[in-house]
Parts: sequence; C-alpha cells; structure tokens
Amino acid sequence: MFGVDRSHFLNVILPYFSVCSLSISLIACQPAPEAAAKARPATPVKIQTLKLETVQSRLQALGSLLARESVDISSNVTEKIQSLHFDDGQRVKTGQLLVTLEQAEEAAQLKSAQADLAEHERELKRLKGLLAKQSAAQTEYDQRQTSKLRAKSKIAEITALIEERSIRAPFSGVVGLRELSPGALLSPGTRITSLDDLSVMRLDFSIPSLNISAVALEQLIVAKSEALNEDFNGQISAIDSRIDPINRSLKVRALIKNPDGRLKPGMLMKIDLITAERQGIVVPESALQSVQLEHFIWLMDGENKAEQRKVEIGIRKPGFVEIRSGVTVGDKLIYEGYGRLQPGMAVAPQERD
Repeated sequence: MFGVDRSHFLNVILPYFSVCSLSISLIACQPAPEAAAKARPATPVKIQTLKLETVQSRLQALGSLLARESVDISSNVTEKIQSLHFDDGQRVKTGQLLVTLEQAEEAAQLKSAQADLAEHERELKRLKGLLAKQSAAQTEYDQRQTSKLRAKSKIAEITALIEERSIRAPFSGVVGLRELSPGALLSPGTRITSLDDLSVMRLDFSIPSLNISAVALEQLIVAKSEALNEDFNGQISAIDSRIDPINRSLKVRALIKNPDGRLKPGMLMKIDLITAERQGIVVPESALQSVQLEHFIWLMDGENKAEQRKVEIGIRKPGFVEIRSGVTVGDKLIYEGYGRLQPGMAVAPQERD
C-alpha cells in the first residue's frame, strides 16, 4: 500500500498509531480541573473571628530595684553595745528601740543634774516667800532662777547623750542580718544591720534620650522578674532633669507596690514601658506566612473557601502580631491547617475554643 513494505508497516507504523490512540483515550478520560476541585474533600482547618483588641506600643529597658527607704543602722558615738532588741529579718515600726549602748555614766550625770534642779526649785520657793516679806534681795532670787535654767539645760544635754545611745528605727520596715553582738565596741559609722521599707519598691532604669517624649509622670510600666518569673505593674514617679552626657540616656524612676515583700532590693527587672495604647487586630504569630518582606495570612470566605491575603503587620508580642492593614473585623482567620491550601479550595472550619 502506497509503496510501503507490509512487514515495515506492521512492525513500525502500526504500533505508533496504537500508542497515539491510547494517549488520546487517556487525555479524554482525565477530569477537568473544576471537576477535580469539586471532587476533592474539604480541608479541615481551625479558624477564629477577628476582633478589636487593646494593642500597646512598648519600650524595653533593664533596671534594678531599690527599697522605697533604705538605711544602714549605725551609731554616731564610740561605745559598747549593751543589748540588741531585734531578730534577723524582723519587721519593726517607726521609733522602735533596736540597740542600747552602754550609758551608765550618762545615767549618773542625769541623776545629779535632776538633784541640782530639785535643789534650785526648793531654794526659789523659799526665796519667793522671803521676797514677799522683804527679807531677801531680788538679785539673789534672780541668780537662783538662772541656776535653775542651767540645771534644766544640763538635763536636756544629758538626755540627748542617752538618746544617742538608744538607737531606734527611723521608719517602719524590715531589718536585715545582725552583724554585731552585745559587748562589741561600736565606732561611728559601723554597720549594725540594715533597715528597708519594702512596702513599695523603687525601680530605676535608663532609656535613650531619643525616646524622651515617650515617658511621662504616672505612666504605666510592666516589669518582669526573671527570678520570680512574674510580671509586676508600676507607675513612673520621677524623671531625671538631666541627660547623661556620656551615654546620652535619661534616668527614670518607677514605683511598684510590694505588699507581700517578694521583691527584694538589687533584683534585676526587665521593663516594658507602655508608650501608646490603641485598638487593633491581633492574630497568632503562627498564622502569618512571610516571604522576604511580604506577609500573608489565610482567610475563609462566605462560601467556606480559602483565600490568601497580603497584609501589613505592626508591633509584635510573644506569640502574637498586630495586623495594620489587609483585614477587617469579622474576617475568619485560618490559623491552623493552612499548610496545603490553595486559593479557592474548600475548607471545613472548626471554631477556636
């Protein structure tokens, strides 16, 4: 046929037509993409409805805790310790006696001065009666009156010396560890113990001077203690009037209430300074897909189909990120199960718990 050898036709050309026919049959049997999409089961996903939440812009810093009031208990005289009136870690009140120093000499001087005062008062009483009878001179009475005033001054002086040897708490607080024992010779400035008012803690920290406009009095802060693994709320109570010319930083002080005494002076705190507060949309960080500088999330439309949308993100916080644009309140966010999704695929939603 057509000058083609029969054996060549059977061995070469005929198999070629058979393969072509089979390929055409397979192509004809393949379903259309739309049909395949309809036949594919819906992908199970977890969703949540987007809503407005409070979003806080924060500035981070490190600071150290100080007691609201803190002092080393010591003496301003050289004397032996007679007795101690506190235990380690005891809570004391303002004016409570803490330490008594030797004061036997001063006590004897006080008794002598009191005896002199009593004598002058008796003599004045006698002279007053004689003056009424004109039997005594006015100058004698005046001299005795002066001696009485000197005796009173002497008593006040000795009383002050005794008070110096009776060391009292200048404010209410908690004493530290006792460092001396009765009988020890105490020199001026030698530390006996410490006293701290721990009811309110001072937190001092520094921020870059470029952020000076971000702080204000009574501004809220959040301070975290790594030692306690807990957050504590406070307020800015003071802002330094000068900027450090060396590191260009501004010193700030905040107050944190400490009713249970868990916070201790010297603890390191991580500070989040709340610089601004607004309402915004926040999504789990795991729901965000990033490609270089672009960010995307998956949403479920009204027909339960997947939709990928480009978004602009804002501030981040542990586990969450703010969405500044690209979504609206009420959108259904797919935050789990979107790994194999394609735009337009049917999803089976499960609401967030």
